[in-house]
Amino acid sequence: MIPKNVRRSGARAASAARFALLACALALAGGTGALAQNSVVIIPGIKIGVVGAERPQVLRTRLEPFRRRLSDDVGTSVEIVPMKDGQTLIDAIATKRVDYAILSASAYAMAWKLCQCIEPAAAPRSVDGTLSFRAVMLVRSGSKAERVEDLKGASIATSDGRSVAGRLLPFAELAAAGLPPSAHFGRIETATGPEAAVRLMLAGKVDAALAWSSLEGAMEAGYSRGTLRDMVDRKAFTMTDVRIVWTSAPIPHGPHAVRTDLPPQMRNRIREVLTHLRQDDPDAYDAVEPVMGGGFATIDHAAYQPLLVLVSPPDGEAKPPATPKPPG
Repeated sequence: MIPKNVRRSGARAASAARFALLACALALAGGTGALAQNSVVIIPGIKIGVVGAERPQVLRTRLEPFRRRLSDDVGTSVEIVPMKDGQTLIDAIATKRVDYAILSASAYAMAWKLCQCIEPAAAPRSVDGTLSFRAVMLVRSGSKAERVEDLKGASIATSDGRSVAGRLLPFAELAAAGLPPSAHFGRIETATGPEAAVRLMLAGKVDAALAWSSLEGAMEAGYSRGTLRDMVDRKAFTMTDVRIVWTSAPIPHGPHAVRTDLPPQMRNRIREVLTHLRQDDPDAYDAVEPVMGGGFATIDHAAYQPLLVLVSPPDGEAKPPATPKPPG
């Protein structure tokens, strides 16, 4: 029997060899004219920009299994470039100081708006298989409100101004639909997070609350994940106690984004490596994606279109921070 580590090494070498042959084929594809001009397809190294809470060397060490796997499978050098914050990372990929960035959804929208020079390679799925979630507006089941329009002059609890699902995207979407929150609602209460907002609503201190949900799975369980599921699991309420009166567009998980001036065959290979990473190399997957356990899936730019409203929000609405709060 061939030891597992030997099998893995052989697979990586074969993968790199296939990529090298592909590069050679592409170099020759121009025919004799290209050869006469001594044309050569140069496969560049990849610089990956990452924001992490750790010190730079600790971050590089954590990501080493991923860096090594990507380098082996794509057949080129890969360098991890730690960034101090989200805005620095956005600027780096927009100005070509890095070729690849691990971004939040809103940071992807901001970077794309700057240069229109990036595309999503893949995004992580949650363990329930979902690639996105939605902001949801809740009222108590006894409320007369059936739609958000019925909440004219009412009070609403939201998360703070760094929360995409808990405030920023819902407010931007409502404003774009002709319902600017500052004019539509009589009072806006800022809570410490979506669960705190829902508790204010359940206690009768506000009429409505913003939270988030996958809106997939069993409704009576609070769906598969999100504020509703967490609170139903803890018996804070049952789904018969609340009613959803509005939902946002899907909010996709943040992508691994690549510059579009990387060679097409390299971009395609990166997608292939990412979408097979959880199966092929669980250690490398866990190193780069310790939160979402469902593996990577391909995703296109259109999925992030709803986030572009945050980049140029209607008058009076805030822009998102480069590093937004997670939805939790």
